[in-house]
Amino acid sequence: MRVVVVGGGIGGLALAQGLTLRGIHTDVLERDTNLTRTGGYKLHLGPMAVRALHQLLPPERMADLRAASVRTEAFELAVRNQRGQLLLTAGEVETGESLDIDRITLRRILAEGLEPHLLTDRAATSYDLTRRQVTVHTRQGQVHHADVLVIANGAHSTLIQQLSGGITNRPTGLVGIAGRTATSALTHTSHGLLRERPSLAVGPGGVGLFTSWHAPQISYGRTGLTEGPPEPVVIWGMIATEEQLPSDFRDLPSPHLAELAAELLGRRRWLRDLQQLPQRSNPQSVGAFRFLAADPLNVATWAPGPVTALGDAAHAMPPTGGQGAATAIRDAAHLTAELARAADGEVTIAEATASFQRTMLGYAPQAVRDSLEPVRWIKASAHPVARVALTGLLPASGYASAAVRRFRR
Repeated sequence: MRVVVVGGGIGGLALAQGLTLRGIHTDVLERDTNLTRTGGYKLHLGPMAVRALHQLLPPERMADLRAASVRTEAFELAVRNQRGQLLLTAGEVETGESLDIDRITLRRILAEGLEPHLLTDRAATSYDLTRRQVTVHTRQGQVHHADVLVIANGAHSTLIQQLSGGITNRPTGLVGIAGRTATSALTHTSHGLLRERPSLAVGPGGVGLFTSWHAPQISYGRTGLTEGPPEPVVIWGMIATEEQLPSDFRDLPSPHLAELAAELLGRRRWLRDLQQLPQRSNPQSVGAFRFLAADPLNVATWAPGPVTALGDAAHAMPPTGGQGAATAIRDAAHLTAELARAADGEVTIAEATASFQRTMLGYAPQAVRDSLEPVRWIKASAHPVARVALTGLLPASGYASAAVRRFRR
């Protein structure tokens, strides 16, 4: 069996690792030439994602991943208002080891060992399907043949539109500006607030801010693990309703994006300790992106066959739920197991992808719903009665949602 994975993001690389570990020939087509050029900053991998990675990675690579992460046994997220006051805390329902890691490091680790078959500067544009094989075409004119094509190149993929027959996601109305700030650049008084636990703060006027203190004990660079911890940083992401940013915000240079985030927080009278994050950030670390989401009622509606999809290509979700990468990794583990069965002749390829889609539908739509809940909080805060929403409805919504999820599981 030959598999072509389009997209060298978290889900695509995790799948390639799992398939390669099982002796299945896998090529990854990635449009970037440098894997460190990636959006997103801090990823939380809960217990289910960590268990999935154990199935996908060889022991030595899993050891590198754990060494370069911040490990927790009981992850908690603090929900605050714009003054830093605690509204509620939300913990994971499932117990077990969780890992917090930055996206660049995770992408580097997942790329290790795939080099002969990790083909960069290959932007896939379309595919042809015959009874015997799938043919993938790239913008550069290359042609790749496979028995199975897995689309893993994100929410903007033209291939997923070809597979599904239309657009699979829509803008949520929110945008993000995210970056990193060295903890040494922050005041001592801000350390207590930011170091305690990751936080999602929601303020009036349709503005939110995610913050997470990141201090792994070992750094991971181009040559693998290096001795000594890197300088601790606070990874932050400002969230705002789209109309508050200029229409060309994604084209602005990084220093201008940092200034824009700081100005917006200042205009909304956020706590000065929180305003410092974009003001004192590493300007080159700052990027901007639009939040997209799939319709939870219409995930993976295509007919099972030799072409399938995972991650944001299949079920885009905004980063407000912190579940995008973890869900893509779970996808990769389930699809790896099913394709291994097909490679062994136990099932057909169509049966394998059908089983994968059924399994994915058991968890991915709920992950999209959970991720959309903070979107509703932030959009509601733009309403004139935002103060009421923040002091009353937000905590009630959070507690009710947590109770419902516990009951379901």
